[in-house]
Formats: sequence, structure tokens, C-alpha cells
Amino acid sequence: MNSLKSHYVFYYPFNYRQYDFGKLQHELKRNKFYHFTIDEEEFNETLYGADIQVSPQLLTQFFYPFMEEKLLNDDISVRNFNRYSKKIHCEGKMKTAFDEVPFTLLSADINLCPFGIGILALRIQLADDVDMNAALSFGHYFRVLRPKIEEELGAEIYYDNFIFHNTDELLLKKIAPFLEKYFIDYSSIHKNISKIPFFEDERMYVNAFFHMEEDAEIDEELLFRAGQLNGRDNNGDPYISSTNEEYIKRFVEEHCYERWAPQFHIITTLQGQIHLSTMDDKSMYKSLNSFHSVSYYIFLIHYFYKLMLLKLVFEHSELKFSRDKDIVKELIEQITKFASRYYFSEVSARTEGKEISHYLRKVFRIDGLYRETKETLEELYRIQEDRSTDRLNKLIFILTIFSMISGIYGMNLVIEMLAEPFKLSEIFSFTFFEWTALILMLIGLMTLALLILNQVYKFSTSYYGKINRRRQR
Repeated sequence: MNSLKSHYVFYYPFNYRQYDFGKLQHELKRNKFYHFTIDEEEFNETLYGADIQVSPQLLTQFFYPFMEEKLLNDDISVRNFNRYSKKIHCEGKMKTAFDEVPFTLLSADINLCPFGIGILALRIQLADDVDMNAALSFGHYFRVLRPKIEEELGAEIYYDNFIFHNTDELLLKKIAPFLEKYFIDYSSIHKNISKIPFFEDERMYVNAFFHMEEDAEIDEELLFRAGQLNGRDNNGDPYISSTNEEYIKRFVEEHCYERWAPQFHIITTLQGQIHLSTMDDKSMYKSLNSFHSVSYYIFLIHYFYKLMLLKLVFEHSELKFSRDKDIVKELIEQITKFASRYYFSEVSARTEGKEISHYLRKVFRIDGLYRETKETLEELYRIQEDRSTDRLNKLIFILTIFSMISGIYGMNLVIEMLAEPFKLSEIFSFTFFEWTALILMLIGLMTLALLILNQVYKFSTSYYGKINRRRQR
């Protein structure tokens, strides 16, 4: 079985320093990434390939206004989703043990999302009429940034007169060589972590569109293989990562959107969201246009949800519980802003948008992650507040004891003497009660001075800590 047309979009997440938002914008413009707006129809064909026209009207009517305002806004702001696009149209090929797959790298997007979340999207079109097994193998190998295990090894990418043995080098040395210097460096938190600590399995998420002949059969086995990006096995035969027919059937039933079956299916898994079509050419191009527009933005917002929540999970997991009260407050502030401005149970006004969103939320465990993260941060803050209250109560108790004893003995015994011309030798003639009053007075004054210095120190470290964190973020 061949795929007459194969389109891929690979998503590479990163975490950039929001403090450098302005610098990164200028860097993008210098590297020929322009700020994309949906009204620029003349760019459609150059970004998505021949005969593909994305309708601005379709996009503006697809999302709720409160989501459209942030997702499709033409204004550049750290509170919006800022898309920068670049036409590339460069030929390449991938060589594996059994296939040589020519491809065209059509374009790249760098999406600067709120809270320092970034998503690089890479659009690739394979040669027409490529074998379906080879097309799936291409997705399997290309999404791996740095191959380590045996099933990931064995692919070479020939692109622009260079040979790349991993996709990470292609992305960060050829497509966007300037990007890495804006990544947040997490090595100060953990020596074995430098970037993207919440990036699962170091594999990119994949959106794919496969168009096959009208008489081709899209069965459960093909849907399962497509969802898992199962290409070829070690012998070059079609590979499927399960031998249990009941499991395959259940998996497909749970993950496959079949509103337009049997000619069009969408299967959503942890590896990718795959569109399979046997429609006629006219209907196919309509679906392909939607794949590069509506599906792109639906996925973008839900992938942002997942990355933001994983980022919060990582940051609160690395807290030093007894010291990082300010960071807990900042994390609670972030998740509150995230929930009020961006996190909505429904983002699309259309039925199909709501239904496709359901599959993404389910696969990414977005609702569960949100509840767990919010409850954990609130519990951390409550415990830290309880500890602060306990320390304050102990301090008040100590000061109350001093006040009571001072009142009983009468600190004025010594204070009145100090108000007059006073000689140090007179101290030796103090009575027991006067000595007690003097010691209590000195300890009280020292305690007060230490409390003031402690508060000044805490305020200073908190203030400069916030400034440094803003610069690092």
C-alpha cells in the first residue's frame, strides 16, 4: 500500500527566557522568520506546499473569541501566542536499512507562547506515492532527537549537502542555530539537566496526513500501526508493536475519531495525531487545508497546556521545601494566571473541534495534570504558611515573656539611671533586681535588632532572588 501524499509536522518544545523576549524577536527577524498573521494568504502556498490554501475565515470562526484573542492575535505580546514562520523548501532524503525516502522541508514555525513555552514546528512533505511502511518509518526515525537504543538507530538524514545522524543537530545547527542560547539552563537545579527537563523521552510529537488510493482499506491494524508509527521490523517487513488482536481493537476504539469513516480517520496517541484519508482529490485537499490550519492550532493550544503543566510539575518537584517559599508563591501565581487566561475546557465553537480536543486532553492527561499540580502547590503553600505561623507564634511567646518579666521587675529601675549622668562603675552597685532589669533590657534590644536585621535580609534576598529568576526565565 502506498501513500499518494504524505505530510508531516514535527513539534519540538523548548523553554525560553521570557526576559529576553524582545531580543529573541529581533533574532528571529534576522534569520528570516516573519511574524505570521492569518490574513497573509500569499504565504500559504510557500509554507504548506502546492495547492494548499488556508482560509482565514475558517480559522476566525472556529475558535471561541476568548481563545481566538490570544491564539490568532496579530499583536506581539508575551501574553499571546506569537507565531514566526519561515519558508525553506529544501530537498533532502532519509536513508534507512531498507528505504531511501526523499522529502521536502517546506517551512518552519517558531511559536513563542506565554510563560516562556516555545514550540518549533517543522513541516515536511514526502515524495508522492511513497510506500506506507517507508512513510511510517520516516516518522519513527525523524522524531527521535538523539537515538540511543537499538530501535532508534540506523537512519541518516541527507540535507543541504550535510549528513545528519540525529535530528537534534539538524534542528539546532541548521534550521534554528540561534535558538539554543535562549533556552533556560536548568543545570543549576540539577547537574544532569541542562534543557527541556519536561520533554518526554526526547522524541518530538508528530502530526501526519496520509492520503491513499480511494479503494485502499483503512483497517484496525493500519490505524494502530499509524498511531504508533510502526514502520518496518529488522527484516524489512511491516512492523506492528502488538500481537494481541483484542488489545489492538480496544486501542483503536479508544483513540480513533471516526466521524468521517470509512474514508477519513484521525487517531490520537502519545506518539502523534495521524490523519488517514482515502477521499477523492477535492475532498482530500479540503482535509489537508484543515490539517495545516485548524488541526495545527487545536493541537498547539493543547500541547501548550501539557508543556505548561509539566513545567510546573518539574519546578515544584525541585523545590527546597524549607527555603523556597517565594518560589511556591510564584508558581501558584503562574498556575492561577494560566487557569484564568488560557486554560479552558472548550476552545472551539465547532462540534468537530470539541470532539478532537477531547482526544488530545485524554491522551495528554491535561485535566488530571492540572488538578494534581494545583492541589500540590496549594498544599505546599498551606504547609509553609502553617510553619511561618508557628514560628511567629513562638516569637510572640518569647517577646511576651520578656514583656511580662520586665513589667514585673520594672525596667524603669535602670532606665531612669541611664537618663541621668551615668558612670560605668555604678553598675557594680546594682541590686539583684536592677541587674535583672538591665539584662532583660539588653537582651530585648538585641532581640529587636536581630529581628530587624533578619527581616531586612529576607526582604533583600527575596527581592534580588525575584529579579534573578526573571532574568533566567
